[in-house]
Amino acid sequence: MKKLLTVLLVALLTISMAACGEKTNGGDTDTKKKVAVLLPYIGDQSYFDTLNNGVVKANAEYGDQVEVTLIEADPKGSADKATWENAYAEVCEDGQYDLVISGNATYEGFLADACAKYPDQMFMNFDTSWSIETPANCYAVSYGLDDLGYVVGTLSAAITKTNRVGVVVGMDNQAMNQFIAGYCQVLASKNVEYAVVYPNSFTDTALGKEYTDRLIKDNNCDVIWQVAGGLGNGVIEACSNYDTVWCVGVDQDQYAQFAETNPTWAKTIITSALKNTDQALINAVQMVIDGSISAKMGKYEVLGIKENCVGLAENDYYLANVPEDVRKEIADTLSAVANGEVEVADTMTMTDYENQWPTIRDANRINK
Repeated sequence: MKKLLTVLLVALLTISMAACGEKTNGGDTDTKKKVAVLLPYIGDQSYFDTLNNGVVKANAEYGDQVEVTLIEADPKGSADKATWENAYAEVCEDGQYDLVISGNATYEGFLADACAKYPDQMFMNFDTSWSIETPANCYAVSYGLDDLGYVVGTLSAAITKTNRVGVVVGMDNQAMNQFIAGYCQVLASKNVEYAVVYPNSFTDTALGKEYTDRLIKDNNCDVIWQVAGGLGNGVIEACSNYDTVWCVGVDQDQYAQFAETNPTWAKTIITSALKNTDQALINAVQMVIDGSISAKMGKYEVLGIKENCVGLAENDYYLANVPEDVRKEIADTLSAVANGEVEVADTMTMTDYENQWPTIRDANRINK
């Protein structure tokens, strides 16, 4: 009897241990990959929300193999060193994450510090502007923003009725000006006049509206591109008050973003210049799953049109409002730029930025 009870007990223990190792929701609890995404905050209706969309998509598509956790590390946007040190400590100290994704121009200094402090942790800078060598435990990417600006400029030149267009850029710095170098270049080549303004904010919507009203009333611009994060909502609002003015959005498809919640804004957005950081994030998650992410450590890559990481939002509204011949011109431009047939100005590769950039920016600028 005792022997029988012993055999039964061993059998029950064996079954129990096997059950603990079974997959939950399609993923093994011990082997399921984990990715942390550290952003300062979400809810900007632009740049950081695009990354959040990538987190949602990655979990929906690969949730049986990986868990992607978004952490709002700095909701007030204070960019305080201690705040970010604590955030990195929480995700890096116990080594629970296979990859930690963070960075961008404002916050990448904190990421660089974390790379040095946690050498065994793999990181990704999802949007780098580093001029320094990429850390050995980090995969850094940036985007073909110079190419993107060239395409937006081509579209703006094709649809303007006043031969005057404008762009609202959040900050006047080398990284932000990468957006508009190709834009200014192609507009000047087509003899289209343009205005460039810098509100020096990514959040002040009232200021965005004020600057845009000036572009329309004082400079007669009828196509305005916003490259200013949350401030861009003020740009869109201002454009929506004029029946003859088009707005070009940024980062995500802003027509789709506002089509239901604010159709008055949506109707002024002819297209958006897509910086598909969400796609870059999903690509990284795929590499975590298949194990190839380790081979990317220490490397820096530019993701462009070919990688589907920049482009225009060619939604139904774009198709309905942009003439077929213009759409063909845009398609040809995208192809030519992607194939390297066009040499596009890029502020991030300029060896003498302080002298080279003003020459390009002001070539056909009306508000010097």
